Amino acid sequence: MNFHGANIYEYTGRIIDFSSNINPLGVPESFKKMLLNSLDEFTRYPDINYRALKEDIADYIGLKDSSHVVPGNGAVELLYKAIGKSGKKKVIGLAPTFSEYSRAASFYHMDFISAAAFDEELQQVDIDYIAGSADRDSVVVICNPNNPTGTLVTKSQMVRLAGRLQEKGSRLIIDEAFMEFTPDYPANSMISELQNYSNVLVVKAATKFFGMPGIRLGYAVCQDSIWLNDIKEGLEPWNVNTAAVIAGRSVFKDKEYIRRSQEWIEEERKYLYDSLSRIEKIKVYKSSANFHLVKLLDERTDAWKLKEKLLQHRILIRTPEGFEGLNGQYARLAVKDRESNEMLIKYL
Repeated sequence: MNFHGANIYEYTGRIIDFSSNINPLGVPESFKKMLLNSLDEFTRYPDINYRALKEDIADYIGLKDSSHVVPGNGAVELLYKAIGKSGKKKVIGLAPTFSEYSRAASFYHMDFISAAAFDEELQQVDIDYIAGSADRDSVVVICNPNNPTGTLVTKSQMVRLAGRLQEKGSRLIIDEAFMEFTPDYPANSMISELQNYSNVLVVKAATKFFGMPGIRLGYAVCQDSIWLNDIKEGLEPWNVNTAAVIAGRSVFKDKEYIRRSQEWIEEERKYLYDSLSRIEKIKVYKSSANFHLVKLLDERTDAWKLKEKLLQHRILIRTPEGFEGLNGQYARLAVKDRESNEMLIKYL
């Protein structure tokens, strides 16, 4: 089943969308200005090789060689291609996690194995368990920080996993779609370690942190030129549109927007966690991302009943569909602006 958040189109009127984990600061002004000044660019095709865009991405993530970057029409497109072109027969993922990894495995007729590698509080991932589950026929996919738990695997842990998998001939795909929201970013990103691990590919979403998911811009980074070329060969021509190219030229350089966003997430993530922790019948899990997973402790209700009650107050939350390994007692709540967060707490 193809289920995601942000399905506000089913409802009329204003909805406060806690199902969509997008930066509430919205579209950066730098992009708006550049877009208006670049409308003539829509009269021609974008560069089919995306040379300038790849340079912008490489500069943003501190990569010297832009040839190791492949842009895509959102991160999901690249995740599918990376899994399908991994040369492996089975996919190992966490549970709970984003369901598109298992859907990609099914699409390419690969087996999907859920690894129950979290501790009870969903704060730690058992790296040795994951490594022990893999063999030469495996590609491991880890969302870091994980969606929907917000669990962060540190760089040192990820390096250890990458090394163990490299010894086995396994591959590792890391989905860093929410990494910019983590404390001390980019401290735990694996981008800086890729030169040491040719079996590792990192996929990042350019538009969640920059509050513009409708643009659809993601990118993959890897040192294995054969794997990257296989991915590129599987992409359609001009898969990234001109608006996304313009976004890449502007938002990655918008240091003020980046600074404000990092200040916002540090403050509001803590506020929402502390506020949720004071509500009876709800267990909230600590998160390093821009959302919190909550467990409903009253067995008389579930996520769908809670969703319907909150919709009476024009608040939409994320129910467990679309995640591997979650039952109806769990819901995911995005971190929004203070006014919206206060309203959510009030009605909860």
